[in-house]
Amino acid sequence: MHQTRSTEPRMLLVTHRSERAVVLALHGEVDMDSVEPLRLALDREARRGWSPVVIDLSAVDFADTAMINALLRVRPLLGERLRLAAPSALVTRLLGVLSLDDAFTVRDSREAAVAA
Repeated sequence: MHQTRSTEPRMLLVTHRSERAVVLALHGEVDMDSVEPLRLALDREARRGWSPVVIDLSAVDFADTAMINALLRVRPLLGERLRLAAPSALVTRLLGVLSLDDAFTVRDSREAAVAA
């Protein structure tokens, strides 16, 4: 049996900047092998300034503790600037299992998270 490894990225991160916020939209699978772009983007935004940093989690198909660790690591640096938007059912369940339901500002939509 011959197996081929997909060259497609498992996680795509798209950054949207506006006058009101920076939105990091995640798509796909966020795990130990794919989390580095998120870590780098969070570090960059923590150093950059005052804008809210909204993590749009609506299109996350899979996530593990690597994503949660990246968010927890930057939370002291960003404080109230860090907001989670529209977490998928999987992410909501992961936060609940880890008893982190109240650890982040979470809103039902990207718009609500920007306005929070």
